[in-house]
Amino acid sequence: MATGAVPVGIAGLAPLNRVQRAGRTAPHVRDLLEEAILRGVLLPGAHLNADALAKQLGISHIPVREALRALGVDGWIEFRPHQGAFVRGRSEQELADLFESRTFLESQAAALAAERRTGEQLAILDDILDRQRRSTDPVELARINAEFHSALADCSQNNLIAGFVRTLSMRARFYFSTVRPERQVSSREQHEALVDAVRRRDSTAAGHLAREHVTASRRDVRNEHLTPSP
Repeated sequence: MATGAVPVGIAGLAPLNRVQRAGRTAPHVRDLLEEAILRGVLLPGAHLNADALAKQLGISHIPVREALRALGVDGWIEFRPHQGAFVRGRSEQELADLFESRTFLESQAAALAAERRTGEQLAILDDILDRQRRSTDPVELARINAEFHSALADCSQNNLIAGFVRTLSMRARFYFSTVRPERQVSSREQHEALVDAVRRRDSTAAGHLAREHVTASRRDVRNEHLTPSP
């Protein structure tokens, strides 16, 4: 969701500058649109017209169409016959699948993190926690939340696990941005407890806390309104 007076829809996208238009434009546009979806600039159900996007961004329609195809493969948008591309909606089924997967994977990642984390990685987690404490913007908090889970998984020293968690965290961000800021206080406290267990190298506690945290996050998101697929 958007906050304050920030415009939503295609009009909320800033035109690309000269540097951004140079080089690998399609991947850049893909990342820009993904971030706009995650930040709530492009809301679920929004129609993404390639020509209108190209005009707004100040580029040709070719890299825009490539970017839309890539977003479709990654599951961020859907193509409807004779209608075009639309930002996908949130659904109860995906939410259930997402958090079931996170519960299984992130508890193991946290346990490994406690055993294998480095001092440098612990400092990264502390920095993320500090930024989480200072922020009150729900969209920014959702981004920081995804960053925390990815950084924690990096501590496992298992690139495959870290990659899976990063993908799941991005998807969770799509849902977590619907949670009101006051609910995210408990999320921050759970993150702090997790980092404390990792700091103490207590793998049993870290795995247990991660499982409890993901379960609580799922409950918080379910208590908020999920925009149905149009």
